[in-house]
Amino acid sequence: MHPRHRIIAALLAVAVNIWPTIAVAEERPQPDHLPDLAAMALAPGDVPLGFHDEYSEWLVPASLVRELLGVEPPEGLQRLYQSFYLPTYELEDGDDALHVFVFEFDSPEAAAEGAAVVVDVLRPPLPPGTTTGPVRVPGPLVAEEPRTTTLVTYDTWAEGGPKVEVTATSFRRGTLIAGVSVEHNLMAPDTDVVRSGSPGGSPAPDATREELAARLAAILDARIQEVMRGDAPQGADSGLASRMLPLEALVDWPVPILGGHKAGVDMLRCGPCGEESPLASLAGTALDGYSRTVFAGPVVDGEPRPPFVSVGIIPFTSPEAALSALGAIRAEPDDLPTTGPFPRGDRTVVETPPIPGADAVVAFQGVMDGEGPDAAPDSAGVDLVVADHLVTVDVNGGLSGEAAMQAAIELATQQVACLAAAGPCAGITRPFSLDPSPADG
Repeated sequence: MHPRHRIIAALLAVAVNIWPTIAVAEERPQPDHLPDLAAMALAPGDVPLGFHDEYSEWLVPASLVRELLGVEPPEGLQRLYQSFYLPTYELEDGDDALHVFVFEFDSPEAAAEGAAVVVDVLRPPLPPGTTTGPVRVPGPLVAEEPRTTTLVTYDTWAEGGPKVEVTATSFRRGTLIAGVSVEHNLMAPDTDVVRSGSPGGSPAPDATREELAARLAAILDARIQEVMRGDAPQGADSGLASRMLPLEALVDWPVPILGGHKAGVDMLRCGPCGEESPLASLAGTALDGYSRTVFAGPVVDGEPRPPFVSVGIIPFTSPEAALSALGAIRAEPDDLPTTGPFPRGDRTVVETPPIPGADAVVAFQGVMDGEGPDAAPDSAGVDLVVADHLVTVDVNGGLSGEAAMQAAIELATQQVACLAAAGPCAGITRPFSLDPSPADG
C-alpha cells in the first residue's frame, strides 16, 4: 500500500474511542443534499500530462477533521475534501505530486477567519523530520480574499525519507477555502553527511511551481463556481453520484468517504502503478464515472478493520461497450483495480448469482492480501451491466468468502434498484452478513 493511503488508517486509529456499535439490517436514509465538494476538485483532464489519479481522495466530516489535522479545527469548519495526483507510486528525485483541498465552513466569515488551516494539511505522509516555514505571502488574484501562497519544506533525509518542498496557492470562494499544492520531492544523496540533516533557512520560492499552483487554483475556482451554479464541470456527473448507494450510511457514526468523480480510464486501470492492462484498451468507450468506499468494520486495537466496501459505476458509450468491459473482467478478474485504496488480492470467478434488473453479471471471490494458494477466501465482488453502465461492488477482507459474497449480492441488488429509480438513491440496507461471525475471526 502506498504511504499516502496510510492517512486513512491513522485517522481511524485515533477515532477508536468514539467508534460506536454498528446496527444492522435497517433502512438507512440518504443524507440531506450538500454541495458536491468532489465535483469541485480538479479532474484528471485539468492536471498536466503525466499525472495520474492517486485513488486516495476522501471526504472527511467535521467530527473527524480534528483527528486528521492533529490540531483544534477552526470555528465553523464543516467538511474537508482532498484528492491527489502522482506521476507514479514510486516517486523519484525531482518528481512533483499534486494535492487538491477544499474546506467547507458554515459562513463566509468563518472561512475567512479559518483560512490558515491550510498549512495543517500540507505535510505529505512522511517520517519525522525538520520543518522549515511556513512562509505566507499574498497569492495570485483568484476568487476572494484571503488569497495566499504558502511555502514550506519538510526535510526527512535524516530518517531516510525525502525532502519535500511544498508550494501552495489557496483562496476563498464564499464559504469555501480551497487550493492546490505542488509537492517537489528531493531524495537524499547517499552520504552519511547529508543524511545527518540538511541545512535550515527559509523555504526557497520556485517560479515554475508557483505558476503551476496558481494556474491549477484558477481552474479549481472555475469548477467551484460551476458547481455553485448547479452545473456539472468537466469530469463530473452529479446525476450519477446521486444514484449511487450511500455507503456511509452502513455505519452509525460519521466516517470518511473515500472516492469521488473518476475518469473512466482510471477505473479500468491503475495509472500510477505503471502496469499494462487489456482493460485500458476500452478507455475510449468509458465515460466519467463515480466511486465510493467506506470502512464497514469496527476499529480494534487502534486499527480500522475490514470489511472494506466499495461501489463503482462507469457509464459507457453503448451497452455493447459495457458488455465488452464485463467480458474482459470475466476473462482476467485480477486486471480490474479496486475502487478503494486497498489491495485487489487474488480473484477467482465463481458461479453467477441472480441480480434482478442486471443484463449480465460476473462474480468472484478472493483473498485480499494475496497470501498464497492455500489462503481461504475473505473477499467477494459482483460486477454487472445495466444498460450502458458497468457497476462494480467489492466487499474486501474480514469475512468468510460466503459472507462476503452474500453482502456483495445484496449491495449489488440495491445498487441496480437505485439506477432504475427515477430520482436520487433513497437509502441503503446494511446486509447482516457484513458483521463477522466468530468463525470469521
